Amino acid sequence: MKPIHELGAAERFRRLMGRYTTGVSVLLARDGGEVVGLTANSLTSVSLEPLLLLFCTRQESASAARLLRIGRFTVNLLAESQQQASRHFAGPRDAGQVLDTAGDGAHVWLPGSNAVFKCEVADVHPGGDHRIVVARVLDLIGPDIATPPLLYHEGSYARLG
Repeated sequence: MKPIHELGAAERFRRLMGRYTTGVSVLLARDGGEVVGLTANSLTSVSLEPLLLLFCTRQESASAARLLRIGRFTVNLLAESQQQASRHFAGPRDAGQVLDTAGDGAHVWLPGSNAVFKCEVADVHPGGDHRIVVARVLDLIGPDIATPPLLYHEGSYARLG
């Protein structure tokens, strides 16, 4: 691995921002009979009145384009036991892999998540090579007590403690 000072600005920025530990979320929607999803760690709350959150996604992401076209989706805050789901939706899909999902018709989610937010797209803004998506939270689901979260730090999954 090259020293930080030998890298270009974009790679230095990426490497240094990787030191900011984040949680991991998976966004899911139903498109006909198919579950569409993507993994995101650029998630934050925006407003309590109304309930809003935002996430960022690459402009060229086909999964994000489908999710935005559908307009309704869930944001699943993953537990550390859900690393397989994070990996599945982070890159090319393994067609043979089947993930356990639940749903209510309009929304689909990952059971065992620390929180599930049922959302609809409120606004989309340009953000360089990404889109900034603001979502209105329609409903919330979560256990009374959370399990340890799935974390991401310096390009790898991490654990608390």
